[in-house]
Amino acid sequence: MNMKKNILILLICLFCTIAACAYDGPDWRRVDDNNFIDVDSIVGLDEIYGYSFLLKSFNKGQYEPVNGKNISYVLGHYEINCLKKTYKIGIMDSYDSLGNFVNGDYNRYSEFRPVVYGTAVGIVAKKLCIYNSEH
Repeated sequence: MNMKKNILILLICLFCTIAACAYDGPDWRRVDDNNFIDVDSIVGLDEIYGYSFLLKSFNKGQYEPVNGKNISYVLGHYEINCLKKTYKIGIMDSYDSLGNFVNGDYNRYSEFRPVVYGTAVGIVAKKLCIYNSEH
């Protein structure tokens, strides 16, 4: 009985190891010089013609240190309304250079604002919403 238990535990550990190795993590694609979108996070919204997605923005001097820790990048959860050409940010989490969580901001009162073309959000909106060349 003890041997069956050991074999079962070994098989469970082996399965967990294989499952962990099979997951490569997010599929980050470059949007511009310091912004990357997780293509696996892109989800169509039910309430509006739009999308939600995660955008990783690397710090190029725009983020101040938080509690004495330097911010390497910010991970934001965005929503785009394709018909109104607007977006909002619901969550902004900050991380240090080792990928450790530094600070988070959940803004449930975030409001949609116009997409600014030439920005990372504008580039993503143009791709996801299939806008023509006119703004």
